[in-house]
Amino acid sequence: MIVTDRKCASLNMEMFCKGGYISWETLVYITAEPDIKDHINSLTIVLMQETERFNKLLIIIKTSLEQLKKAIKGFVVMSEELENVYNAFLNNHVPELWARNAYPSLKSLASWVKDLIMRCCFIDNWINNGPPKSFWLSGFFFPQGFLTGTLQNFARKYNQPIDHLSFKFILLPYSREEAMEQLRTVKKGETIPMDQNLDVPDEGVLVHGLYMDGFAWDWDHMTVGDQLKGQMQANLPVMHMDPRLDYEPDLSLYPAPLNKTAARAGTLSTTGHSTNFVVTVHLPSSNTQDYWIAKGEALLCQISD
Repeated sequence: MIVTDRKCASLNMEMFCKGGYISWETLVYITAEPDIKDHINSLTIVLMQETERFNKLLIIIKTSLEQLKKAIKGFVVMSEELENVYNAFLNNHVPELWARNAYPSLKSLASWVKDLIMRCCFIDNWINNGPPKSFWLSGFFFPQGFLTGTLQNFARKYNQPIDHLSFKFILLPYSREEAMEQLRTVKKGETIPMDQNLDVPDEGVLVHGLYMDGFAWDWDHMTVGDQLKGQMQANLPVMHMDPRLDYEPDLSLYPAPLNKTAARAGTLSTTGHSTNFVVTVHLPSSNTQDYWIAKGEALLCQISD
C-alpha cells in the first residue's frame, strides 16, 4: 500500500490532536496546496489559529469539570472558582471561567454547549475534508481574522494592496438553515447534500449562518423586507463575499452592521477590532437607507437562545 504525504499528515494530525495541538505541516497538507507563487492559503493560518483557540477552551472546560468532580467527592478543596462553576450549572448559566476564555455569547448554558459542539464539528470537518464550499461565519472564534485572510488571498494573487480591498456582498438564492445539523452526521470524506447545488466562486468565499434582527429577507425580489409577524430573527441566505479593489457600494444598498451577539455593543481589543462588531454588510433594498436605520436593523452571528 502506498502511503501518501497527505495520509501521513492525517495520521500525524490524530496524534497531535490527543495533545491538544495540530502541527503546521499537518494543516498545510490537509487544508490547502501552495498557489503558483508558492504562497500557502491564508485561510490555513486562520484554521490553525481557530483550532488553537478552541483547544484552549476545551482544555479549560475539561480541567474545570475534572476538578469540580473531585471537589464534590472531597478529594480537593472547593475553591471559589469551582463553586462559581457549580452555581452557574444550577442556574443554567455559562460559568464565568468558560465565558472569559470563549467567544462572545448571550446563550444559556444548554444552548451554549450545543453551539460549541457544532463549532467544533465545523472545524473538524474543515480539517478532515478540506475547505467547505460555504463557510459558517458564525462558527468562528474570531470571524474578523477569516475576513482578513480572504482579502489577503486575493491581494497576494493579484498583487493588490490589501488596505484598498473591501467586500462586495452578493446574496444567492440558497438557504442553509439545516447545514450544521447535517454536518454532525457526515463521515470523513463525505459532503452534506446541501453542498451539491453550490458552486465555489473563483474569487472570494461563500458564507452562511447569519441572522436578520428586526427585518427579513424577501425571497421573491431578493431584497431585504419588513419583519414577518411572530418572527424574531430571520435567516440570511448564502452570501458571496467578493473582494474588490477600491469598491464603492451603491447608495441604494443598506449598510447593515454585523454583530456577533444581540448586545449591539462592544469594546476595542488589543488587535484594534471590536469585541462585537464584525463588518458592515451592504444589502439590496427597495427602501431607503434612512428607513432601515430608523428601525435599527442589523445582522447577527448568533441569536441569544
